[in-house]
This record gives sequence, structure tokens and C-alpha cells, in this order.
Amino acid sequence: MTRLQLLTAVCGLLALGMASAESPLQFNDPWSPLAPPGRTMAGFMTIDNTGENDIALVDATSPQFGRIELHTMTMDEGVMRMRRLEELMVAAGESVTLEPGGKHLMLFEPAVQFADGDTLDVELIDSDGGRHDVVLRVRPRE
Repeated sequence: MTRLQLLTAVCGLLALGMASAESPLQFNDPWSPLAPPGRTMAGFMTIDNTGENDIALVDATSPQFGRIELHTMTMDEGVMRMRRLEELMVAAGESVTLEPGGKHLMLFEPAVQFADGDTLDVELIDSDGGRHDVVLRVRPRE
């Protein structure tokens, strides 16, 4: 095999690896409302699954927070209740909206005080161990 053939083969394998590493999840308008110093924050966005398989999100991490949980809010006998979700299913070809008063991320134990315009680096983890990076922008609550 010549050097050119070898280089072409390696480039092809690298391109294949990069294509397979791309997430089928797209994150639209990811944001977090400003919070008082040291307070728990929330994360909102619309998640589109452009892939052919359902994806169950089961965990999340960030170097900027002690822990992150998936939550939902529901009305229960006239009282709004927040519950932790064990998984957030994003069906193939479908969207899930994380929004105030509904499904959302809870961002606990912030490492620093965040200001309007700051970014939060979050990694969502699916049930197969796949990792999906999303950057939320801090802004005032609408």
C-alpha cells in the first residue's frame, strides 16, 4: 500500500468516526434564568431527535455544578409538585420541550455566581452511555 493510499484510508476512517460521534439530538434555544447567588438554577430548551432511534436521557453533568437532575412539574390536587425523572424519552423524529412549569433541568450547587450572558456547559447522558453536549445561555426570566 502506498503512502497516499494509506493516508486516504486513515482520513476515511477518521471521517467515519467523526460522523458516527455526532449526536442526533439538536438543542434549540437552551437557556437558564438568572438566579440569586448560590441558588439552584434551571435549564430550558427544545430537544429535537433527528435520528432514527428513540433516545432516553438518564443523567447530566457539568463542571460548573455539583449535580444536575431531570425534573418535571405537575399539578397534584391543586398543588404544583416537582418530581425527579429517571429518564427523559426523546422519540425518533420528535421533540421534547423543557420549559418553566414543565419538564426541565435542575442545576444544583453552582460553583460560581453567574451573570446575564454567561454560558453553562452541560453534558446530557443517554441510556446507552452516549454523551450530548449543550451550552445554555444565562438570561433574565421572560
